[in-house]
Parts: sequence; C-alpha cells; structure tokens
Amino acid sequence: MAQVPLYQVPAHPSGLDMRTQLNAIVLALIGDNSGPSAPTVTYPGMMWGDTTAMRLKRRSNANDAWIDIGPIDNFLSDVSGSVNNRVLRSGDTMTGPLTLYSSGTISFQLFLKAGSYSPHFRSNSALSGFEWVNGANNAVPMSLYDTGQLVTTNGYVATGGQIEVRNYGQVVVSGAAGNARMRADAGIPNGYGAGAIGFGSINSAGNAWNMQISDNGNWSMRGFAWNDLQRVGNNGDANGYRTWIGSGFIKQSEYNYGPYIDFNRAGSEDYKFRVHYNFNNASLETMFNGGGYVSISSDGNFFISAYGGAWVSNKANAGARVQWDSGINEWGPINGPTTLDMGAPWVMEGWRTNSNGNWVSGAQWIRGVCLRNQ
Repeated sequence: MAQVPLYQVPAHPSGLDMRTQLNAIVLALIGDNSGPSAPTVTYPGMMWGDTTAMRLKRRSNANDAWIDIGPIDNFLSDVSGSVNNRVLRSGDTMTGPLTLYSSGTISFQLFLKAGSYSPHFRSNSALSGFEWVNGANNAVPMSLYDTGQLVTTNGYVATGGQIEVRNYGQVVVSGAAGNARMRADAGIPNGYGAGAIGFGSINSAGNAWNMQISDNGNWSMRGFAWNDLQRVGNNGDANGYRTWIGSGFIKQSEYNYGPYIDFNRAGSEDYKFRVHYNFNNASLETMFNGGGYVSISSDGNFFISAYGGAWVSNKANAGARVQWDSGINEWGPINGPTTLDMGAPWVMEGWRTNSNGNWVSGAQWIRGVCLRNQ
C-alpha cells in the first residue's frame, strides 16, 4: 500500500533522489494508491484502493468525485452477481419480487403486448387497488379495490361460461336507489328440516334473507315458513298434490281432466273442499270430499247434487213440466188504456175477465205465479 504527495519529479534531482521518488510513484500506481484515506492530490481517472471500506474506486473525469467500482480483492464480483441474477429477455424464471415503483399515485406499468395491442396493469394508491388500462391507454375498463370489490365499466358478459363467487361471497348489484345481493349457502333448509346447499336473495343491508331456494327446488320468502310455499316431491304426494300454500292450507295439482285447488287443515291431509276446472265439459266445480258438489256451466247454469242431481237454470226448457212456488197473484183490473208491470220472478199463469155480458166494457186481470225447478 502506498500513496505519494506528488506524482511529478522536481527538476534536477540527484540520481538517488530521482530513483527514490520514481520508485515511490511506481509503487503507488501499481498499488492503486491504496490507503485508509483518499490521496491528497487527485487526477481524472485515478484509481484508489480504499482500505477502510475495502473498495476500489476511480476518480471521475471531472475530478470531482470517487466512483465505487467494487471490492478491492475482486472488483468484478458485484458485476458478476448482477449478471448471474439477470432476467433473460427471451424468457426466464424470477425467484424474487419485481417492483415497478413510482413516487406518484400511479405506479410504473406492466405491459402485456401483442402486436400493436398493448394493454397494461398498474397500481393506483387513490383506489387503493390496481387497474387494467386498455391498449389505447385512454380508459380503465376494470379496477380491483383492496377491499375485494371488482368494478368494470360495462359490467360482465359471459358466453357459455359461469361466474363463481366462492367462500360464501355475495354478488352485489348496485344502482342509484340502493343495491341487491345474492348469495349461495350450505345452511339453507330444504323444506324438510335438513340443511342443504342453496341460493337466495339478501336484503340491501346484508343481514337478512328475502328469499331462499334449496337444491331440491323448495323455496321460501321472508314472512313465510318453509312449508308455506312448497313443491311436493317430483310427482306429487300420495294424494296427487304437487304444490301447496300454507299454513291454511291450499294445495294445488292437475289431473288429466283439469287443474284443481284444495282447501285443508294441514298439508298432510287430503282435501276438505275442492275447486276444480273440468275442461271436459267447460265447467267450474266446487265439491266436498265424500259429499255433494256444485257445478257452474259455461252458460251460467248451476248443477246442485243436493237437489237430486238436477240443473238449476235461469229458465225452463220448452215443454218442461214445472211446479208452482207460490199462490196465484192477479194484476188488474184493466178496463181501459193503461200500463201494467208484472216483474220477475212472476210468470203469467192465466187471464181473468169480468165482461158483464159486454166484453168491450168489462175488466181484465192478469194472473201470475212463481215457479220452481222441481
């Protein structure tokens, strides 16, 4: 290790002094001017072996600073380490993080270039989250916030695919007036008491179910019990019921001659009263289980089983033999120009006159009765 105060030999030295000074200069040069502190006289491009930091340094061309080259013993080791840790442009595997840093709100970009198409990803501390920027670098079609919220400019459209929200997450559809939420859950009852996977709608506050649908197709709404609205099996129960509405109970089904609605005390019972549309004869029937029934035809006539299985019509057919349902009533006398009304349900039964031998001056009476079907 050697340093010298001057690198120039004074004029006219003695032979011994010249030899001594030249030897000192040569030793300083070949030893890179090594020492614990920098040489007092410096020149552009001068080398200094800093024995305190054990680093080899070179003087800048402007002779105003020392540039660290590397360790004294192997000044290329830093370069070798950097070369060995390089990432090849042709493709490579990184074993450490890659940071695209910027001191501003927006980070430097990670470009994914395909021909002239060049979208990129970047972080945005104002979100906080990261953004996907379109290839024209003039719009952000999608942002992902640190809270996990994914926002897209025009929503999501899937063709032949599916959207999955796992770990009981929620799909929140937001609008100016509020939001709607949907969620899958493994604790939704299936209508028979057991828990099953299912799907439903949650209120905007996210703390109550508005509607639930289990995997077997049963469903419920807030304010209704699971058995209030139910599909009964795949092909109905033993009585042929397919759906019911509780808890009153109304049960619905369809036979091959038309649909019906039944009224019960409980879902397990067969019907007590039934309302049935019979499309074979286009009539509406009301019947009691084990008893009589009433049928209303398309022309408005009634068939009542309690009346001997007869039709109750708004008129008697031509030639029908009917019974009186009242005594005879008379309207009159009519013995001159007059207006006389005989309203329903009275029908004309006959006519009585008292002419006193003179039919022109005699009085007239219209006679009427009420009729019944049988």
